[in-house]
Amino acid sequence: MGIKGKLAWALKIDKVSKTLFQATYRELQNMLMATSDSVDDINKKMKDVGFKVGETLLMDYADRIKEHAADFVEFSDTLKLAYKVNSGQDFTDVWISGDGKTIKYTDANCPICEGVQITDMPGLQYCNLVSGVFDAVMKLRGFNAESFQESCKALGDDVCTWTLRELD
Repeated sequence: MGIKGKLAWALKIDKVSKTLFQATYRELQNMLMATSDSVDDINKKMKDVGFKVGETLLMDYADRIKEHAADFVEFSDTLKLAYKVNSGQDFTDVWISGDGKTIKYTDANCPICEGVQITDMPGLQYCNLVSGVFDAVMKLRGFNAESFQESCKALGDDVCTWTLRELD
């Protein structure tokens, strides 16, 4: 990140307490676990919440900028910046397939999963909210694409990974 980006991050971007966010997120997950019939149901509901969050974030972002990414690969930089702005950190790794139709974002220090260990719910995608945000932003920007959470630290994986795939 350049000097302008660092200044903007320090001075212009609204911040929220990480502890407040994590506590709120955990209680949302607890509520979903108590009121859902299956892990798949929890995952779907959390992704739906993320979609609605993504709509709000994109509207706020669109009001601040004038230019938008024209292709899927270029759009990956927009999502990297959005993650930085909203989580306070960069992805650990970003991988783009040779054909430019698949993007994988990895975070070894996921702020959503930090301190969470779930051993009794195989298949849960604890940070699936991020996938929902990606889906909303891609749809609203006109990309025919889908996303899913591939790995999750809260469930014992080494990193959290989200995969985005542009569809034909």
